[in-house]
Amino acid sequence: MIDAPFFTQFLKVSNYYTAGGIALLILSLGVMKYLKDKRINFSKRMIYALILGLLLGVVIDLIGSDSEIYTEFARTEINAWYALVGSGFLKMIQLLAIPVVFLSIIKVVIDVKGERLKYLTGKTFATLLGTTAISAALGIAVVKLYRLNGAEFAGDLAADKAESISNIASQSFPEFFLKLIPNNIVSVMGDNGSIVSVVIIAAMFAGAIRFLQVKKPDQVAPFVTLLDSLKVTVISVLTNVIKLMPYGVVALVSNTIISRGIQAIMGMIGFIAALYTGVLLMLIVYVILLLFMGVNPIVFYKKAFTTLLFAFSSRSSVGTLPYTLKNLEEDLGVSQETANFVATLGTSIGMNGCAGVFPAMLGVLMGSAVGAEMDLSFYFLVVVVVTVGSIGIAGVPGTATVAATVTLNGLGFGHTIASIGAIFGIDPIVDMGRTMLNVAGSMVSAIMVDKWEGTFDKQAFLAPLNKKNEEE
Repeated sequence: MIDAPFFTQFLKVSNYYTAGGIALLILSLGVMKYLKDKRINFSKRMIYALILGLLLGVVIDLIGSDSEIYTEFARTEINAWYALVGSGFLKMIQLLAIPVVFLSIIKVVIDVKGERLKYLTGKTFATLLGTTAISAALGIAVVKLYRLNGAEFAGDLAADKAESISNIASQSFPEFFLKLIPNNIVSVMGDNGSIVSVVIIAAMFAGAIRFLQVKKPDQVAPFVTLLDSLKVTVISVLTNVIKLMPYGVVALVSNTIISRGIQAIMGMIGFIAALYTGVLLMLIVYVILLLFMGVNPIVFYKKAFTTLLFAFSSRSSVGTLPYTLKNLEEDLGVSQETANFVATLGTSIGMNGCAGVFPAMLGVLMGSAVGAEMDLSFYFLVVVVVTVGSIGIAGVPGTATVAATVTLNGLGFGHTIASIGAIFGIDPIVDMGRTMLNVAGSMVSAIMVDKWEGTFDKQAFLAPLNKKNEEE
């Protein structure tokens, strides 16, 4: 090891573990470039990227886990270099989230005619919140199935996270929602955690445009044209960024394993297994819902696979949103209006993973730990609190902590959350599954709403995947 500030603090390459990790990452990215040059289709490259990322993370941690140099220095250094590629790519995707949300909401509110907007809003809320209630019930079920106990996950939270949780837990229900109302358009547009506020601002602008299109059509027409041009430009930028997705996935997935360590993951295997069982059960529920709507679930999962894989790897519903919209409109036969409206709201309302399964699990865990009577009335209360609390939870990494805090506070257990710090220690591992479920839920909801609205294009849904998309 080279113990000099230039290597340990500036360059972040002070030992052979770090150098080897960087070399393996470069080699892995080279493999992905080779697959692209061989014209392997995009979906397959995403699968290979996930597998390669998992192998890379496991191999590096297995080799270095017994070395003090690795655990004390190399893990942090490798994390920094892998984040440069993985988190750097994710930031480029998130860069487009706010403009996509803003422009999408304005577009759909302007284009939806007459009373349809009211019905579209009602159906969207009913679908998103309805699936969240189902996911909360499944969260309760898996805790009972695996016989989990809150005492098994005791651990201290980091000081900054404990303070953040304490601040949220101290807020009343009205105070929490008051913070969603924007008072500074510039700060809101610069914060990916303020998606609900962005939706409110966009709705205000869209309402004004609808009014002016009747009263002063000539004056407002250039502004509407500008917004259309901006959306086309943003989508073009998005398309170019998406081409880099397999490279980002390799670094994101491997870094998730390296930064936490296999040993820490194995120590929480019971909770991880329970949560992923809940995710799997909810994915089966989507199959039932799609069949009920007369939609082939096999076609849905086949076409949505790449989007769900990116959501799994990125751990960001908001970051995945641009690709979600593209997938819904171009491959799944959902009308532009419904896709924009439902999928955009789905990043902050009724997220089935982060604001459904996960907080319900914690609610039951802490209820049993503090001696609450575990009867049907308690479980019903958990479902209600989780469902209502899911409104306004932004879909960015770490969002589930907010959802869990809101839920426990609503159940009267807000003071107990700091006692299960071990669960938040493996948060990135479970967050991958939660985020995938968030996005799957919003996509299924979009299809259901579009079917109810009579605008679903079944021929486009059943058509083969767009070849251009496959070769991106």
